[in-house]
Amino acid sequence: MSDDTPSPLRRYRFAIFLLIAGTVVGVYHNRTTDKSKPDPVVVVVRSVFAPPANALGTFSRWVSRETGWIFHGRSIAQENLLLKQQVAELESKSAAAEEATLRYEHLRSDLGFVQKAQPRLLAADLVTRRPDPKFDTLVISRGSGDGVHVDSVVTTKMGLVGRVFETTPTTASVLLITDQNSGVGARVQRAQSRATGVIKGDNTSSLSMIYLPQAADIKPGDKIVTSGLGGIFPPGLVIGTVKTVRADTGNSLKIATITPQVDPDTLEEVYVAP
Repeated sequence: MSDDTPSPLRRYRFAIFLLIAGTVVGVYHNRTTDKSKPDPVVVVVRSVFAPPANALGTFSRWVSRETGWIFHGRSIAQENLLLKQQVAELESKSAAAEEATLRYEHLRSDLGFVQKAQPRLLAADLVTRRPDPKFDTLVISRGSGDGVHVDSVVTTKMGLVGRVFETTPTTASVLLITDQNSGVGARVQRAQSRATGVIKGDNTSSLSMIYLPQAADIKPGDKIVTSGLGGIFPPGLVIGTVKTVRADTGNSLKIATITPQVDPDTLEEVYVAP
């Protein structure tokens, strides 16, 4: 019976061949490089494998660049959401800072007006606007407990607002000069004129100056102020500016349309004389 088991030399002959070939190539490479000469084996290997390897690398980078968003899309979306939240917070803080700055400038401007005003004025916030749609009125945050009384005059640094017609200990109701029940003695501020009349409201954004003689010197652009006649409003408070002048049909009088100096819809604070 013959033994068919291959000998160890035959079994590992290919590995031995590769080992011997590698050793020979290594010795040859070392001797060649020691003489500063290029190794033809290395040159051949590089020439054969470098171009496809380079092409493969280029293709891999292109694929990564073009499809990377697929793998990183979720993290990018989260980063975008975070950035949007940060932007929204910054915009909110910016708006709050701007509002605070405007409020500061407004109050600083009012401070000079209050310091110059006689008699002493009380600052008041608006509680509500026009609680009754039939009347042009305001409710303010000062009342009889602060010394406010019926016919107390209400102003801003821009001009006349109206007068108090009702009080509680902590609030007061103000009849605006634009209300149809309001009447204010007024005059033209221009030195060459000094024409006098009465300001009446009609529950709109305009005023009328009535009881003007036909010969009254009044024209568009004239500033209208309180005359002091009537005993409620002191003289010199700004009421508004003349817009148009027309004849009062049926008599020998004139009527002037006045644009109020103070717009009630933009009021935030007022000042009341107790």
